[in-house]
Amino acid sequence: MSDDQNAVIKRIFCEVLGVDESEVDDSTSYNSFRPWDSLKHLQLVSMYEDEFDIEFEMDDIIAMENFGLVKEIVTGYINGG
Repeated sequence: MSDDQNAVIKRIFCEVLGVDESEVDDSTSYNSFRPWDSLKHLQLVSMYEDEFDIEFEMDDIIAMENFGLVKEIVTGYINGG
């Protein structure tokens, strides 16, 4: 994953959740981070799909349980996986 991709993924994540980048690390998880609810999750998916011209499989959308996994999954799609 390039630093540029990582920066865009984090920028979108923080923009959608309305938080500062300093509040997010790889362990930030859906179950314990109050701003990250089901609606925000769908907005994240939509923003990543639009930004990177990709389309996620449902299993991958569900698997995005923490920011580290979000980066891994999005990067996999960007790189053709």
